[in-house]
Amino acid sequence: MKVLFVCSGNICRSPMAAEYFRQRAPGAGLSHVVVGSAGLLGIDDAPASLESVRAMREIGIDLDAHRSTGLTARELRSSDLVVVMTDDHVDEITARFEGSIAELHKLRAFEKGSQPSTVAPDLDDPIGRSESFYQKQIPILSRCVDHLFLYLKYDDRRI
Repeated sequence: MKVLFVCSGNICRSPMAAEYFRQRAPGAGLSHVVVGSAGLLGIDDAPASLESVRAMREIGIDLDAHRSTGLTARELRSSDLVVVMTDDHVDEITARFEGSIAELHKLRAFEKGSQPSTVAPDLDDPIGRSESFYQKQIPILSRCVDHLFLYLKYDDRRI
């Protein structure tokens, strides 16, 4: 099983979500799940934004080693679940990579529970915003990923 988190540049939201997932998966009984992240803008080898590194460090998660990766059809085909941040990401992936996606949800579709909602708000892009904006996203992001763990662990179609 592979979960892929996707955002625009792969320097803020998707690495934050992916590393949170990676760090917490063993405690959720999902250490066998492979996790990755990528960006739709095709930026390769950029570090995570300084603000995301600092915000995640406050909850004990290290993003220093992260380097961005542009999304490819191959990466999508190798993923069982793709988790994006916005409606625009859903639209772009669906248009650019038709037929390459096994399952696609917005991250905030898991905000209220372990079954994804069909209507969910976007997780706004923090790039260029204050460090406090990044910090305010962490409780949302962590709650969604924690519910995603339950979805992966207990949904009959999974694992």
